[in-house]
Amino acid sequence: MNAKIAVSIPARTVCDARRMVRKAKQFGADLAEMRLDYLNRGESLGELARAEKMPLIATYRSRKTGGSREVEQDRYVENLIVTAEEGFDYVDVQTGTRDLRYVVNKIHRLGSKTIVSHHDFQKTPTSAQLDAILRLCRASGAGIAKIVTTARKLEDNLRLLAFTQKASKHGRVICFGMGRFGTVSRILSPVYGAAFTFASLDEENPVAPGQLSVRRMRRIYDEIGCI
Repeated sequence: MNAKIAVSIPARTVCDARRMVRKAKQFGADLAEMRLDYLNRGESLGELARAEKMPLIATYRSRKTGGSREVEQDRYVENLIVTAEEGFDYVDVQTGTRDLRYVVNKIHRLGSKTIVSHHDFQKTPTSAQLDAILRLCRASGAGIAKIVTTARKLEDNLRLLAFTQKASKHGRVICFGMGRFGTVSRILSPVYGAAFTFASLDEENPVAPGQLSVRRMRRIYDEIGCI
């Protein structure tokens, strides 16, 4: 099987973004996640979306979901709508977004696929709670449900991988644990049916706890036969 990797791009400018996306592709990435909360105000990624051949994900994280800056709800939605208009392949919408289903439908009408994401920076929920979060994500009409938790012990990986295997039989899903205890699920989630997993461009630019570099993850996949 081919384990797919999306690389998070914390670029400040469009010029930096273009350079980082091309490096990510060179290092073995399949997709690039543009972290709009890192982008300087006034910068536009429309030209990048039209020029790059790699599938691009537009993501704007608030501070409480690991982002670099806060944004008002209306501005947050506006930013996501603009990225869909500019031609991004995927747009990531947080579960707490007001009028979530309406926003997801509007992005679909503009031609972008949607990822509805839920992050837990405290713990890994129970299996029943994970099922409830999945239902919320899928009820929005999202193409991919993304559930990312914080692993507090190695056993949390077993719960997440079992959940991923079950959930992936009925729709596209991304699921793994953050932090050093979540490394196992971060790496193995595509093996258990996840659409793809996430990595950093290099060791110096992680944007989430426990994120590994794309080159390191690709080496691991090569060693275990997931190429």
